[in-house]
Amino acid sequence: MDEKEFEIEGFFSTSLVEEIMKEFVWPMSYTIIDDDLDLFAEIIFPQCTLLLSDDGLGATDLDFTSYKSEEIRINIAVALGARNLKSSHLHLAKRLSVWPNAEDMKTAIRNTMIILQAYFLPFITGNDDQLMKDTQKFLLSFPKYKY
Repeated sequence: MDEKEFEIEGFFSTSLVEEIMKEFVWPMSYTIIDDDLDLFAEIIFPQCTLLLSDDGLGATDLDFTSYKSEEIRINIAVALGARNLKSSHLHLAKRLSVWPNAEDMKTAIRNTMIILQAYFLPFITGNDDQLMKDTQKFLLSFPKYKY
C-alpha cells in the first residue's frame, strides 16, 4: 500500500481564517500570522493570542494565551467546561460529512468564531482575568490517576 492512500487532504488555511474573521465585528484590531505550512493561524490581539489549528479530523482546535497572567495556553473546550458554558443555544452549523472537506472546515472556523463572540470577547479585550483561574480550578477538580 502506498503511504499517499492514508493522507487526508488538509482544508485549513490562514487565508480562510482571515476571510471568515472578516464576517464578524471584533472589539480590537488583530494581526494574523501564517505559519507558512497552513497548520495553524496565530491571531494576535493586543491583550492575548489565539492559536487556531486544524484538529486533523476536519474541525478546529483553539488555544488561548493571555498576556496579563502567567503565559498559560488553554483549549476552548476546557474554557467552556471551566465556566459550565454550553454552545447548544448558539445554533452552530452542523458538519456535512464524516470525512474532512472544505465546507466543513469553513463551518468549523465559523462556529469557533461564533463561540468566541458569544463567550470570550472580555478575554480578548483583556477584561477577563478570571478565565485562567477558572480553568486552573476546573482542571484541578479532576482526580489524579496513579499508574
